[in-house]
Amino acid sequence: MISIVVVLAACGSSAAETTSGACKPDGSHTLALSPQARVYSLDKTVYGCAYSTGKQRQLGKLSSCVGSHQVEAVDVAGVLAGYGLRTCGVDTGGAEVIVRRLTDGKVLTRRIATERSTGAESYQSVGSLALKADGSIAWIGVGQSIIGRGETIEVRRVEAGDETLLDFGRAIHPGSLRLHGSTLTWKHGKHTRSAQLS
Repeated sequence: MISIVVVLAACGSSAAETTSGACKPDGSHTLALSPQARVYSLDKTVYGCAYSTGKQRQLGKLSSCVGSHQVEAVDVAGVLAGYGLRTCGVDTGGAEVIVRRLTDGKVLTRRIATERSTGAESYQSVGSLALKADGSIAWIGVGQSIIGRGETIEVRRVEAGDETLLDFGRAIHPGSLRLHGSTLTWKHGKHTRSAQLS
């Protein structure tokens, strides 16, 4: 009986290690992780993987946004991945913020990076974002127009499906968003501003 128990325990441990190992292929580079999941790049492709399933899910590319879906900022909380996804044409480009559950691949949130128009021939990008395990997410979106030289930088938040504009202005630092517990902080000019992400 003792030897049988030992064998079963070893098999259980081996199965857990195999599932977790599927999320850590050789040559991959970690972009974000939590104790339950990992987002990584491998050969210029970005994948998300929950350790409990070991299923690798393609999120986008690290290469140019022209003709492909380019992953920008990334965060992982629990089994959720939040990321900016950018697509570009010849003279226009858009960006979305996506929250995806990595256990089954379901998209829980999909929002455009900025709401304010910057005029013709414009591009969008996601400078930084922060995610919580309940799916709440905040980000800094940037919109720029080549022709009119217009620019908008916005700090936005989605909680329980409701979207809020927290701040806007060209002095916002796109890569400055941070989450400390439930407090978001970002740089607006020389000042640090804050809001809650509950």
